[in-house]
Amino acid sequence: MQRKPDVVIWGAGMVAGVHAAACRSLGWPVRAVASRDSERAAALAAQVGARTYEYDQLLPERLGDIAIVATPPANHVDDAVALLGSGYHVVVEAPMACTLADADRLIAAEQAESRPVLYSEHLAASPVVDGLLADVGEIGHLTHLSARAIQAPPTWRSTRHHDWGGGATFDLGVHPVGLALRTAAETDAGPPTQVAAVITDAGTDREHASIKLRFAGGLLATIVVGWQPGATPDWDLQASSASAVLRAELYPSPSLERNGDPVTGSGIGAGSAEPLSLVDDYGYAPQLTRFWANIRTGRPVPATSRLGRQVLDVISAAHWSAGRNAIEVPLPFVGPRDRVPRQLLTTPPPRDYLRITSEVRPAL
Repeated sequence: MQRKPDVVIWGAGMVAGVHAAACRSLGWPVRAVASRDSERAAALAAQVGARTYEYDQLLPERLGDIAIVATPPANHVDDAVALLGSGYHVVVEAPMACTLADADRLIAAEQAESRPVLYSEHLAASPVVDGLLADVGEIGHLTHLSARAIQAPPTWRSTRHHDWGGGATFDLGVHPVGLALRTAAETDAGPPTQVAAVITDAGTDREHASIKLRFAGGLLATIVVGWQPGATPDWDLQASSASAVLRAELYPSPSLERNGDPVTGSGIGAGSAEPLSLVDDYGYAPQLTRFWANIRTGRPVPATSRLGRQVLDVISAAHWSAGRNAIEVPLPFVGPRDRVPRQLLTTPPPRDYLRITSEVRPAL
């Protein structure tokens, strides 16, 4: 029987709680919870039978195999680099960093320590995304890819706080951008080469963005992301070729369709009104299981800090484009590497360039 890893969790907020629940569902012992908020740390630790620590207490004493970094994004890289240096295998929540310079610093630490960092992204290991990624290479050359994430703004923090990067384009956009990049990587699309974007109501609780992402092989991806007060989460991912359309509904009821017909399989349903499990249906437990298996067997980790950096590259270029009349910006992005992406937005975008709607997919 494979040994179960001991886990420490860095942070005690909502996402830290989801990771703790995933560990508990897997039977993985959580040995420690560290947070600047002692009350929240104590509450989370009590749920999983862990001890609470201050950050500087935990670093000199290695208490586990895996450290999950679920602190505010502005702290991710400092925390991850310190934990790598203390001997942990590190999981970093998305967004991985707030600046490209910080992302490069984490990549350098990952290489120096010769331990892969898992870039943890919501839904990336969910059954419907797994199903789409398994099938997308079989439908021929992709002509269009779309990813969409619309939901209410967060109520548990400021939408403008620097520690969180600020804005729906960055905070929420990392997820559909990451899913688009993962999907394209399973095809002959090649690397992303250009970004153009429009962002409206930037820095408010109604920020919306529409991003056009081009790939070397000719694929065009359209990514729509936005906050809408009072909205129910509405996320989907669609890949189209000349012969088939794969569509994954991610929220509110995960399901997968091929040319309009339901695709079923391990963990994939045809849509349900039943409550979903965050740890299983949204991919938290599966991605942790795969990470530990990769560590134990020496197989490559597919989603490392390089993917997290690529996502931030696209988001940074999108902000740069939106601040300059939606010009096409080459990738990799060569603009400022030391600013949070939303600070790159300097001038109003044209209103008629790429109208932001909730429906950008081609007709079936």
